[in-house]
Amino acid sequence: LVIQGMGTSSILMNKMEVGEAFAGIAGPLGLPSHVEKHSDDSTVVFTAGGLGLPPVYPIARKHLELGNHVTLIAGFRSENLMFWVGEGERVTELKQKYGDLLDVVYATNDGTLGYKGFVTGPLEEMLEANKAGKGRRLAEIVTIGPPFMMRAVSDLSKPYGVKCVASLNSIMVDATGMCGACMVPVEIEGKPVRKHACIDGPELDSHIIDWDKFLPRFNLFKSQEKNSMDRHQLVK
Repeated sequence: LVIQGMGTSSILMNKMEVGEAFAGIAGPLGLPSHVEKHSDDSTVVFTAGGLGLPPVYPIARKHLELGNHVTLIAGFRSENLMFWVGEGERVTELKQKYGDLLDVVYATNDGTLGYKGFVTGPLEEMLEANKAGKGRRLAEIVTIGPPFMMRAVSDLSKPYGVKCVASLNSIMVDATGMCGACMVPVEIEGKPVRKHACIDGPELDSHIIDWDKFLPRFNLFKSQEKNSMDRHQLVK
């Protein structure tokens, strides 16, 4: 498990000691990832922002097992916040196992390692090359990470006509689609439709998501989150 201490639950999880246990874990929720064999001249591009890397890992690994070429663009704020990229760790071992079938590009906001900037920088270069008929054809893009990063990837890729899938990390309450907490507004054939990340997702076509309506939903429980932190006397 990779857990970033953001609120009461995740901070308390990170304070757990050897011998303690979770009372229960619900999941996985929603639908499985769609993975298929693509042509040998193509690549499946993953843009992983920060903690988007752990959920990207098993999907990318499955594509590699099928023989698909994978390009992983992993973004972090700074080199000291990177994980799974050192010797003997997940990404490095994946590269050693699959060799030329996997290309890995690192991006850091401050330029301490790899490309200086966001994951959209290397992605835009790939999209332009793809448009010019150079390099590998982009079979699809899978983006997982902070909501604003996923929107940026979606907005960038849409004019190029490249399929883009976003794996949504919405807050889920009852996980049955009844409460509506993880509702995702989308547009299908010009009509507004409601999807739910817990049962229809977490992966959805990013180009049909109404991001202007969807992004503010991540702030729905900010006041409750603050009250919970205060009650437990916790600090991020």
